Amino acid sequence: MPEASLSLSRLHQLIADVVKREFPDRFWVVAEILELHVNRSGHCYLELIEKSEKDDAILARARATIWASRFSMLRPFFESATGTSLKSGIKLLFKASVEFHTLYGYSLNITDIDPSYTVGDLARKKQEVIRRLREQGVIEMNRELPFPAVPQRIAVISSETAAGYGDFMETIENNSHRFRFETVLFPALMQGEEAAGSMIAALEAIFEQVTAFDCVAIIRGGGSKADLECYNEYELAYFITQFPLPVITGIGHERDETVADLVANRGLKTPTAVAEFLVDQMLAFEFLLSSLHERMTGSVKRIVQLQAARLERYGRDLQHLSHGFIHRRQEHLEQSRQLLRRLCGTFITRRKDHLAMLEKQAALVDPANIMKRGYSMTLREGKLLKSVRGVKAGDRIETWLSDGRIISNTEKIKKKNGQERDQL
Repeated sequence: MPEASLSLSRLHQLIADVVKREFPDRFWVVAEILELHVNRSGHCYLELIEKSEKDDAILARARATIWASRFSMLRPFFESATGTSLKSGIKLLFKASVEFHTLYGYSLNITDIDPSYTVGDLARKKQEVIRRLREQGVIEMNRELPFPAVPQRIAVISSETAAGYGDFMETIENNSHRFRFETVLFPALMQGEEAAGSMIAALEAIFEQVTAFDCVAIIRGGGSKADLECYNEYELAYFITQFPLPVITGIGHERDETVADLVANRGLKTPTAVAEFLVDQMLAFEFLLSSLHERMTGSVKRIVQLQAARLERYGRDLQHLSHGFIHRRQEHLEQSRQLLRRLCGTFITRRKDHLAMLEKQAALVDPANIMKRGYSMTLREGKLLKSVRGVKAGDRIETWLSDGRIISNTEKIKKKNGQERDQL
């Protein structure tokens, strides 16, 4: 074995002596908690890191310890001052001594914590998230979505056993206006390191059936400021800004506004306030319907009255026009009747004149009148003789005169040309 060789424990002891000699004082150190564990004895063990501001690369890493006696005092003091708990992702300004244990190696022994630094860092982180969302132009996206006039189908993100969820359901189901709502619970963790991821998973589940809902309500009961840190996380806030349905938050706080409240379509204080808001939206719509009904009823009445007045006016006009039309028709009929009477009189007079003329003509050709002028008619066997050819000698003929008749027998027939026919 070389003379200069050392055992590991001896080497560590030398290092421990150097550390104790070179670092006799305590130092105020800034670091971020990567991991934190409290054992059954009450001792707190931490894994601390320092990240690059450019790319979040880890620049340094160290183990640290807060012994139980000190941790029992620092922990409540820190949480009451900051409103948040000691957990991963928190930046600390702490006072610690440098130690090197031969068995456990290098570590920091924390003896004090300045909570004001953490408060400032949390505020800085919150503002950094807000700034990032603004620069990306998404911070107002969910707020710009039109809120449904009738929000009856509600997707609820909450813990099923949370008192806030019970208050929400009690208020919305037993509202005094008897409005009916359809709610579907999407269970999620509402506080702690895994809460943001759990709520994002719930939003993803809602997105798969997004057409079945009108809006989303993220609700939880009251809690400490530390319980609200998850609502300041960038990933959750960004997911809310991108969600296609209006998101309402009611996470049980009265004073502080989280980033989730800021980016949500409506940021309310409590689960009960969310339920009351939804009921009020329904009531506003009912008032709108009532107003529209009254306006429509009034408009219909005015239209009916206007049309009734118009019909009455038309009725009077029609009566007047009808009377005028009938009067004109009557005058026309009277004129036609008089014209017809004149025409008929003229026609009858003409017919009478014509008949008189015919009577005169008939009288002129009447055989009786002709015979009075010296003419006579000769008949043979009751038939009028018009020619001597119808008579032969020996025929009996009858001659009619104006005052009687002569019956004779034919002895001789003499024609116009002088020929005669003797009796046979």
